[in-house]
Amino acid sequence: MSKTDKDLILEVTQEEYDEAMKKGWTDDDIQKPGKHHYRRTTRVAKPEDIAASNIKVQVTLRLDLDILEHFKNRASPSNAAPYQTQINAELRKVMENDLADEQTKLKKSVEELTSNKEFIRAVAEQLKELETV
Repeated sequence: MSKTDKDLILEVTQEEYDEAMKKGWTDDDIQKPGKHHYRRTTRVAKPEDIAASNIKVQVTLRLDLDILEHFKNRASPSNAAPYQTQINAELRKVMENDLADEQTKLKKSVEELTSNKEFIRAVAEQLKELETV
């Protein structure tokens, strides 16, 4: 692939731009009139790039005002993470605690079953039945 094959040129006419603006678009929605050069990349996404924990999704979320103000205040120092990042981190802690609790419950259930002699006998009987079939 030659260098020119990787170049992508987007041309926006004044008419296209004006029509988009009439529809209520903003400068964030459409490029200004003219030619815009882009380069294609040959980079391939790694598995960690597409892990759910690395993909941000835009949502509309209604928060109590005091919650929002709290996180915005926490984000006000110059070295602090943005408030959305802090909210995401706190939600991640809750999720990871919930998942850890589920794992603990599952492990406990497995331990209870594997130490239950009646359960082990029942499984052994079912295995014998399968062997004879």
